[in-house]
Amino acid sequence: MPRDDPSPTTTEIQDGQTGTLIVMPAQATETGLKQIPDAAHPFIAPGPDDQRGPCPAMNTLANHGYIPRNGIASFEEITLALMEAFNLELIFGANMAANNMLTRGNPFIDKLSIGGVSSLVPPLPGQIDGPETGGIAKHGRFEGDASLTRADAFIGDNRDFQDILYDLDLLQLGKFGDNGPDGNNTVFNVATLIGMKKQNIAMDQAANPEFQFAARRMNAAYGEAAFILNVFANGTTKEATLPIIGSFFRNQTFPANWFRAASPVTGAINGVTVNELLAAVPVLPGRNNAQGVFVADPAPPPPFNSSFGCFAYFDQLANTPGVLVNTTGIFKKNVDLLAGIEFSLASANPGCDQEVLPFGPAGV
Repeated sequence: MPRDDPSPTTTEIQDGQTGTLIVMPAQATETGLKQIPDAAHPFIAPGPDDQRGPCPAMNTLANHGYIPRNGIASFEEITLALMEAFNLELIFGANMAANNMLTRGNPFIDKLSIGGVSSLVPPLPGQIDGPETGGIAKHGRFEGDASLTRADAFIGDNRDFQDILYDLDLLQLGKFGDNGPDGNNTVFNVATLIGMKKQNIAMDQAANPEFQFAARRMNAAYGEAAFILNVFANGTTKEATLPIIGSFFRNQTFPANWFRAASPVTGAINGVTVNELLAAVPVLPGRNNAQGVFVADPAPPPPFNSSFGCFAYFDQLANTPGVLVNTTGIFKKNVDLLAGIEFSLASANPGCDQEVLPFGPAGV
């Protein structure tokens, strides 16, 4: 896409807000095995005014101070933390931060709440996307149904950890998990993830009359499940055991004696597990109709119907506010950078050789 905006000044004011030019960090140079957390990042439980939300990884980063402990972070802070603490490859981590910032943050001032609405993240200049940013806990664009540990927004608490849902997940671990040191099925594997997602989807589709599992949400839900094996597993053993996953999910803290992955985790690495889930869980992107019957969403136009990854990319931009494209100066520079990062990751999928800029509705 052409980008012919004049270069912004280093300081720009819109609607009383001071714009901050977002800068893409460099790929970390130290990318080997490392014990996390280090002494500079002890666990401190969040205070009553600190933001936490539906993502265990983000909550854990904040609880250890890898991102600001108040849960309000910039694109750069999130991207650097994902590289440092989880050894995510630059583009893979930056894509997650970019998606969150474009859909539920304020990319003009480069601030995002990892939880709900915060006065520290004002609505976009001119309230072009409504009277609040929402934070990543706001349902619809990023946060969605069929979570491993959060209820669907329509029927319960979509922000906070739900013991009952996690206990149901652990039933699948007992059925399909690998044997751990205690001789019981306490090591997560692909079969466990498949059982968990089948259970999540079937249960929520039946209970939630407004159940939605669009391509963007399906991609995120399977990607989050794949994190269990590829990101949360101990780098020394490559095993995701019950105590490890319980520490991340229940306590939102790094486990004892935990090491990040021994080499950077890329989108392609996590995508292998996502593709295994796609193949084993026969659900098309779709949603419940007025009668509570699940119906498939229409496929996107060519070439975005050539692969699931490309479908999910198109669907994500179709649900990112199109008003972002009509911005100027620093605001537009930031939007273009973040959208370009999303395309960089998506372009690895067959058919994704055409960048899409946001074209979704505002104020939702």
